[in-house]
Amino acid sequence: MTEREAQRLAKIDEKLEQMKAQKQDIISKNRKRQRQERTRRLIQIGALTEKYFDMEDIEPKDFENFLKAFLGIENAAACIAHAKAQGVSLSKHEQRVNTESTKIEPSGVPN
Repeated sequence: MTEREAQRLAKIDEKLEQMKAQKQDIISKNRKRQRQERTRRLIQIGALTEKYFDMEDIEPKDFENFLKAFLGIENAAACIAHAKAQGVSLSKHEQRVNTESTKIEPSGVPN
């Protein structure tokens, strides 16, 4: 191998190491972003749970017992699965419109 070829190989090796470092950096940043998104989502879900179930002072173990009891209620799991299948991400406005449009009139017929 000539001196020139050896230099070219050294440059390629150096670029390869730089690319490996860049790849690892991108992977690390992606993992960090995913962890942050998950943490944010968990915090938001916890806040909504506290708000709608009025559970500001509950311990995690007690909340777990509450969830187990809740899921034990007849049809609760089926209702949750149905809501997920229907897409529970309706905005408040869409929920209000849907609720208002399906109200039962005194005649017993939906409007």
